[in-house]
Amino acid sequence: MEIFESGAVFLEKASLTALWIMTLSMLFPLYRLFKGPSLPDRIVALDQIAFIVIGIIICDIFYSRDIMLLDVVLTISFLLVFGSMIIVRYLYKKQSEND
Repeated sequence: MEIFESGAVFLEKASLTALWIMTLSMLFPLYRLFKGPSLPDRIVALDQIAFIVIGIIICDIFYSRDIMLLDVVLTISFLLVFGSMIIVRYLYKKQSEND
């Protein structure tokens, strides 16, 4: 039993460390989102923020051992993929109209 307890403590510490690292790594895409030179740069920054939020939720799943948050992760991932496709399609049509 002692091996499993030490593994749980390690997983808790590792997920907490990863949580803080991902939280700090969100500063760079936020900067690009607000100061981005163009609309595609801002869209990429928004996607990057969404992926970081997914990673933060996954770390919270490991930390709190709450499996119900996996539904939230799947839903956000689904919306992120389709939202990105819709935005890219809109930008492509807008660019083809300007040419």
